[in-house]
Amino acid sequence: MANSEREKAVSWFSVEGGDGEIKSFEMRDIQWVEYKTLAQIRCDRYRLKSAVNRLLIGSRTFKCCRWKVPTQSVQVMHSAEYGKAFYAGLQVCASVWLCPVCAPKISERRRLELRGAMDEAQRQGLDVMLMTLTVPHGLGDDLDGMLDRMMKAYADTSSNRAGKNARKRVSLRGTVRVLEVTHGRNGWHPHFHVLLFLDGGMSPDQVKSILAPTWQDACEKRGLPRPSDEYGVDVRGGQDAAVYVSKWGLEHEMTKGHLKASRSAKGATPWALLAEYQETRSKRSAALWMAYAAAFKGRRQLCWSKGLRDLLAVVEMDDAEIAAQEDSAAVVLAELTDDQWRDVLTTHSEASLLQVAEENPSEVQAFLQGVAAMAKAMAIPVPVIEKAKPKARRKA
Repeated sequence: MANSEREKAVSWFSVEGGDGEIKSFEMRDIQWVEYKTLAQIRCDRYRLKSAVNRLLIGSRTFKCCRWKVPTQSVQVMHSAEYGKAFYAGLQVCASVWLCPVCAPKISERRRLELRGAMDEAQRQGLDVMLMTLTVPHGLGDDLDGMLDRMMKAYADTSSNRAGKNARKRVSLRGTVRVLEVTHGRNGWHPHFHVLLFLDGGMSPDQVKSILAPTWQDACEKRGLPRPSDEYGVDVRGGQDAAVYVSKWGLEHEMTKGHLKASRSAKGATPWALLAEYQETRSKRSAALWMAYAAAFKGRRQLCWSKGLRDLLAVVEMDDAEIAAQEDSAAVVLAELTDDQWRDVLTTHSEASLLQVAEENPSEVQAFLQGVAAMAKAMAIPVPVIEKAKPKARRKA
């Protein structure tokens, strides 16, 4: 919905701790619904990134968007076509699991790929369904070990004889498997969302009755508790698949209100745990997020079955290519010296500088001067004034 078409209201309110925050709303279905402006979303990303930097000191993600590419300088770029500003000359980690700056860019590209795939499937007369696969879980489960067994079980469903026969019976042309996780009262809850592309003719219930036993048997074979008929496998129709794709990724989670709202009855997402740590310095949230980071590092979030991209005419790009992609028509607004970039990092002004570049490009240099003054003031030690000790009274 374009800005001119939105009915908006802005209010100021106090949150816990006595701080204030601007919230934006739009009219939707005769009620005001909170949404985040692009500037607010960008600030959220960099706030979360600062939390990651504290938890993963020295890692590739710690260096992301902070360290320069060797032999290059940091540049503030501006795209006239999109009205967006961004940085060039910085290292990027391309971690869809750990980086709040890279993840939205990658997940948005993946979401568009999935949307395009579903549109092409519809044009070809294929059915698209959404299948969710889970396993029983509880407090104290080893997340890394559980993920290893689940990945092997999922692979079995397409490689063993029973799995191949089941897929043939439902006329399955291909799948896109998405790995997700939440943490709730019963501990870690890793699960798969799988988009099924089928020739058609079956209902979701019929598809479930054929595919569910292959997942249940594969889990038992890999040492996992047998998933129940009620909760282990869920298959829904094309409308639910479309809704899932439209809301997939960190970008949606950050756009629709505060990340802390992501802690629901279904559990907290990893980004919600990170946001909780950023706001409260909770040791529990930090420990959980670090366990998640260790377990998910190097795993594939989204996996297409062989031949499906070709069938649906979807061009493949890896995460690193997407994270490094820039608008070739963008112009350089400013080339920062090492000292200027250090001042930007010291004052946590990364998001603010980009906002100035978008809204008032001519003020970028003045803003950098202000940042330098702020960084200098932060470096000056504050003198400690000791209170004079009261003189001891003489005894009469």
